[in-house]
Amino acid sequence: MIQQVRILLADDDEKERERLEGILSGQDYIVKTSRNGKLALFDAIEFHPHLVIINTSLPKMDGYEVLGHIRSNPLLQNIPVIVYTAQTGNARKAMDLGADDILFKPVTDKEFLRSVRTRLERYQKHNSSFQQKSHEIDTDVFASYYHEFNTLLHGILGGTNLLISSNGKYSQQQTQELLFSVLKSGLRLNHSLSNLLLLEEIRRADLNPQLITMFTNGLSEKGWTNKITGELQHMALEMYNRPNDLEIKLVDIAVRIKYEYLLRIFIEITDNALKFSKHGQKVTVTGNVEGENYVIIVKDNGKGFPSDKLDDISPYKQFGSKKYDHSGLGIGLYLAKRLVVFNFGEINVEANADEGSTFTVTVPLLKFA
Repeated sequence: MIQQVRILLADDDEKERERLEGILSGQDYIVKTSRNGKLALFDAIEFHPHLVIINTSLPKMDGYEVLGHIRSNPLLQNIPVIVYTAQTGNARKAMDLGADDILFKPVTDKEFLRSVRTRLERYQKHNSSFQQKSHEIDTDVFASYYHEFNTLLHGILGGTNLLISSNGKYSQQQTQELLFSVLKSGLRLNHSLSNLLLLEEIRRADLNPQLITMFTNGLSEKGWTNKITGELQHMALEMYNRPNDLEIKLVDIAVRIKYEYLLRIFIEITDNALKFSKHGQKVTVTGNVEGENYVIIVKDNGKGFPSDKLDDISPYKQFGSKKYDHSGLGIGLYLAKRLVVFNFGEINVEANADEGSTFTVTVPLLKFA
């Protein structure tokens, strides 16, 4: 069985919550309790439990809503969920939303523990299968690393060698073009290495949930918009030579996400927009406050990201790469997606072939309470 099993229990009834917590603690499970639906969702990401147990009649966000968010969240969607309720007529609703088991009140100790143990055993089997599949994938990943880094190093070394051996035969314009090519390869290599480091940090957090707080604890204070605007403008100029194609307009307000991760989200989505559009096609980046959220919109007029593939975004998967032959490891959008989800946000895309893409990222201004 799993060592140090963590269980999240969400119930607004204090007596029932304490009773069930006592049953679970008596089996040496580590238990965290939530008194409302919004806290349960926040705690699910912070605590990263092996099992979630939800009462359907929760305040602020009922158990069905919490279950729906869990099943639509890539970080949480594989965690088993037990729903318990006094409303026998809503069993189908819970099953349709993806509940692994439903218990009807009153729940006996024996019935409760049997359900918990069954779900944990199935979770353990699923997790073992996942780790085996992950190992198989890792054997193919090195080839992606080698191809990407070898290509970029050839660009750096080849361009540098041409400049050294030119003996003044290149015009000033040709020399500038070679220098730009070397710079672009160097920046792309740095970008790829940074992405690999972040990917490894996320993979470690997936295996050691206590590390997840490094992604979820943080705040970007007012003033971040000027810094991010500068970073995006440098990228457009130095990596794409398209400084006039990028239009940025960001409302400056504190956002509940660490600055370095907010920057990575902007960088990856804007990089994708520049990569899949042409010189002269505008890329707009806007950020505005909508209610309790900050909404980021990145729009381009390029080839168009396949909107039905957003759920398929994963490391080393480049959509349309055979057709358009783009460089990169194919992990930028995946990293942006994970960082958004870590910080209780959402990411969506609208796109049509050859009409461009619009990525919309929503992140909260304040922590759930």
